[in-house]
Amino acid sequence: MDITVAYFHPLFHPEMVKRDFEQIRAAGANSIVYAVHEEEEQRWGKDLERGLRQAQDAGLKIILSLGRYGNLFAGPSHMPSWYTFRHPQSRVQDRHGRHHGMTCYNHEPFRSWLLGEIEFYLKNYPISGLLIDEPRGPEITCYCPVCRALCPDITDLEHFRRRSMVDFFGELFESVKRINSRITTTIVLLPQDLELMEELATIPELDTMGCHLFWQLLGEDVAKVEEWGRKLVELTRRQEKRSQLWLQNYNLREAEEPELEVAFKKLCSADPDEIACYYYWRNNERPEQVWETTRGLLRRIPRKQLFWRQSTLPRVPAIALPDEKPVDTGSK
Repeated sequence: MDITVAYFHPLFHPEMVKRDFEQIRAAGANSIVYAVHEEEEQRWGKDLERGLRQAQDAGLKIILSLGRYGNLFAGPSHMPSWYTFRHPQSRVQDRHGRHHGMTCYNHEPFRSWLLGEIEFYLKNYPISGLLIDEPRGPEITCYCPVCRALCPDITDLEHFRRRSMVDFFGELFESVKRINSRITTTIVLLPQDLELMEELATIPELDTMGCHLFWQLLGEDVAKVEEWGRKLVELTRRQEKRSQLWLQNYNLREAEEPELEVAFKKLCSADPDEIACYYYWRNNERPEQVWETTRGLLRRIPRKQLFWRQSTLPRVPAIALPDEKPVDTGSK
C-alpha cells in the first residue's frame, strides 16, 4: 500500500519545510500532493522550485494538483480563478441564461491555456504526477453558445455535458502522457460523485481513481467509509486502474478523534492500492494530537524499505567481511 500526504503549506521557510518533509517521509509516505493556484508560480517561483526540490531530496515524489483552475477543481485556498475572471464569456450558462462562476470546459481557448500551464509545470519542475481534485461534474447543464453549437439537440445537452467532461479529461491526460509517459494521472471524487466513475474509468490515460472518504464533513456515520471505499476499489479493479482512498484527518473535535482510528481501519479493509491524508490540515481542535495519531496509524501499514538520499542520513563505512569483497551498507 502506497502512502500519499497532501502538503498544503507555504514553502517560504526552508528549515521548516525540510523538517515537515522528513516527518512525512518517516511516517512511510512516498509522495506528497502539492497544490498550485494560477498566480502562485508568477509570484514566488523561486520558493516553489526550492520547496519541491526539498521534497525530492527527502525521497518524496511530487504530485501536482491544479487548485481552482477555471473554478473547475478544488484547491486549498478559496480564491477565484483568474482565467474565469478575465474571460467571463467562458462561463457556464444555464437554461435561463444565468452565468455561473466556472469556465465551461468546451471552450477551446481555455483548454489550450490549461494544457499550456500543465506543460510548463511538467517541463520546469520535478513533477511525478498530476492530480485533479474534486472536479465539478455536470451538475449544471451548460447552454452556452459553444455547447449549443456542438450539440444542436437541446434535449441531449445534459448527456452531452457528461460526454464533454470525459472528453476534456481524456484530452488533458493524453497531453500529459505525450509530455512524459511516466507521469501518473489521478482523479479524486467526493462520495456523492462516485456515479461518474464508470465513465471516467474509460479514459485510457487515467491511472488512478480516488475518493475523499470525508464521513464527518458530509454528516455521515463513520461506517460509510468502508462502503464508499469498497465501491471505488471494486470498480478500479474491474477497470485495471489503481485505487486511492483519503482519510479525513481534519475538521475534528476532540470528542471525534477516536473515530479517526475507526475510519482508518475501515479504509484499510477496502484494500486500496494507496492511502492518502493531510499534513497538519485545517480546523482540528487539537492539531498536534491529530497529526500524531495519523502518524501512528500510517506506521501500521506494511511498506517497502525507505531509501533516503545521502544528504539526509550519514553514510555508514563499508564493512570488510573475511574472504569477501567489502559490502557497502550505506544508504542509497
